[in-house]
Amino acid sequence: MRAALAEWRGTPLEDLPGDEFEQKRTDLITELRDATVSCVLTELECGETLAGLERANAGLVAWPESESLLRLKMRALVDLDRQDQVEPLLAAWERRSGRPTVHLLLGQADGPTPTPTDVPAPAPRSQPRQLPSQPVDLIGRHHEVEHISNTLLGRTAGRSRLAALTGMPGVGKTILAVQTATRIASRFPDGVLYVDLNGFSRGEPERHGAVLARFLNDLKARPATPTMDGMVSAYRTALADRAVLLVLDNARDEDHARPLLPGPGRSAAIITSRRQLHGLAIREGAELVDLAPMGTEDATQLLRARLGDDRMGIAAPFADDIVEHCAGMPLALAIMAARIAQRPQALAGLVRTLRRADTRLRSLDLGTEDLSVRLSLETSHNLLSETAAKLLWQLAVHPGPTISWEALRALEPTGAVGAGIVIDELIRMSLVTEPSNERYAIHDLVRVYVDESANRSNDERARVIERVLRFLLHNAWACDRKLDPARRLPIGEAPDLKVVDPAQATDAMSWFEEEYSTLTAAVGLAAKYERDRYTWLLPMVLVTFQWRSGRHLDAVKYLEQALDAARREGSPADVAMVHRMLAGTHRSLADLPRATRELRSAVRVSEDDGDVLGAALGRHILGVLLRESGAPGEALEHFTAALSDFEQLGDSLGQGAALNGIGCARYNLGEYDTGLEYCRRSLALLEGTADRNGLAYLLFSLGRIHVALGDHESALADFERARDVYRSLTYGSREARTLIWLADTLRTADRIEEAEGAMDRARVLLAELGEKDLDLAIETLRRMP
Repeated sequence: MRAALAEWRGTPLEDLPGDEFEQKRTDLITELRDATVSCVLTELECGETLAGLERANAGLVAWPESESLLRLKMRALVDLDRQDQVEPLLAAWERRSGRPTVHLLLGQADGPTPTPTDVPAPAPRSQPRQLPSQPVDLIGRHHEVEHISNTLLGRTAGRSRLAALTGMPGVGKTILAVQTATRIASRFPDGVLYVDLNGFSRGEPERHGAVLARFLNDLKARPATPTMDGMVSAYRTALADRAVLLVLDNARDEDHARPLLPGPGRSAAIITSRRQLHGLAIREGAELVDLAPMGTEDATQLLRARLGDDRMGIAAPFADDIVEHCAGMPLALAIMAARIAQRPQALAGLVRTLRRADTRLRSLDLGTEDLSVRLSLETSHNLLSETAAKLLWQLAVHPGPTISWEALRALEPTGAVGAGIVIDELIRMSLVTEPSNERYAIHDLVRVYVDESANRSNDERARVIERVLRFLLHNAWACDRKLDPARRLPIGEAPDLKVVDPAQATDAMSWFEEEYSTLTAAVGLAAKYERDRYTWLLPMVLVTFQWRSGRHLDAVKYLEQALDAARREGSPADVAMVHRMLAGTHRSLADLPRATRELRSAVRVSEDDGDVLGAALGRHILGVLLRESGAPGEALEHFTAALSDFEQLGDSLGQGAALNGIGCARYNLGEYDTGLEYCRRSLALLEGTADRNGLAYLLFSLGRIHVALGDHESALADFERARDVYRSLTYGSREARTLIWLADTLRTADRIEEAEGAMDRARVLLAELGEKDLDLAIETLRRMP
């Protein structure tokens, strides 16, 4: 046959015109094609596979529409263990010819074969068990395994046996699906089928027809008609009376998985996807399982499992860093473990590269798509619309860890409907999560990838940073003014922004509590990009909340940054104000020497600047510190000087605070009647004003003076009013101190049960503030001057 084919030269009868010669020419070429097919078939049957493949390739150049040659080329590729080339070959041929190819993948169904009664029946064929191997056992995920298992085994009443497992790239969907399937495989005696649908690979996703043909071959079934509908019908018929478990991994979307789903019956399916598969829940009743990144403990266990005990011992000093910067992503942990195993001597350098945001993704890349965090995220990112990609970048610029709906709107002030559509797209692609209602978050590695890969100008970044910081500052300022209406900061109004309007102090405290981690991250963002205005103002609007919630160490940290920025950006009055806030913070930390130094610096800056108000405020707080330090006489001098300045300025709130300070100093000096007189003058000024914190402290002062004078009924009334005001301000430490004095006074009045109730409440508050030794804390507050 080879010799005969070698005799062929050129085109037969090519110079002879006429229909008869044309027909003869066609017949000869057809005969040549058939001979070529026969020769290829013979070469394959004789084991000369490479020669057959080469001849089939040459034949397809001459006869590109020949299905026979295509089939033989497929056979040659399979024989050469090049199955991965079959599907691209068929897809290209189908696009070129416009003819279907799925029937070429179908094998012959096993029909019933009569067996003589004297011949033993053949042993039953083994059922397909196609789950891929996994490198380590599943770590954690116990709730998810139970949930998925119950779904697949039909234990969820009124639901289908379909589980849709979704989550961001690299979060561990495949290993969870495979390990869960492995655990329950024995409940599916007719086999387990697995396919990677390649829905998010750089190449083309797997086509339904090819997968259906493979599954039909695995099930020994053949459709009556080799069309898509015929194959789907034959596939579901084959599954209807069997118990088969299907794992459809990496589906692009609902439509990518839908033709492969089993119908009603004992068969079940796990579908994994990076995209949220709500359509399967709506139409097919699938149970949705959204997979979150691993927690710290599970991530550490996974790192140990990947490294082994010996290498984990070497890596132990760096384990916390590795786990933190891999951010709960199993793919990232696996890559780091592989790199450490490959180069254990370079461990410190590997971790150093991982720590830095600008080199982190390079350290999490082993060069292939399935072993690269960057490439894994890239395939998802490339599927986003232009507007979604832009919003994702803006979210990456936002300091996080979460962002509210209102802040998101401020990033790109378009219509609410448009913003909602775009954020929904990002959530569906598992690149953004919604951890609580209308609060959104992006994973740390997504943030790093987007920030690194986005082609955005410095000017555009600067505009987004300005929007982020401005929005946070004005909203925090609105809440801070609710907590302390007397605060004065050079912030101004923002009529173009939607700013929160808390009805009461508890609402403001709740807003700060929810936004706190975002606000502190914003201080870091401002410092990183040298936005001094925000670097000093954001800590200043945070400090009242920090004092009332017991976050004094945080306050010191951020106020020290604020002081440097205020020196560069602000006025002397601003610098003095930061010194005063630092003094108040150190006072709360019982570091009175440091607080006094800050106060003296504040007074000096204000006096040098000729700032009467600033000097008065500084002297007043300095008086408070001196009194609490056991120097009421010197404190009295500063309170008196501050009162004079406040009277000169016509500042009634300042006068009220200074009068209270004088009253407290007289109390410490044992001059109770004089102290009572000054405190009553203060009450006349503060009663009914917005300075409820000042009023509460004044009432506490009055209570202590009344105790000293033996007027316990008046003292109880003062303490109860002070307690109520502090409670309305959510000022736990001050409420606790007031309750201690209230309890002692109630006990003196022989109202023991009420006293115990007040003390119990004080203990609860102190425990909430993080106090470990409650008895010591109570005694300390009781003895404070």
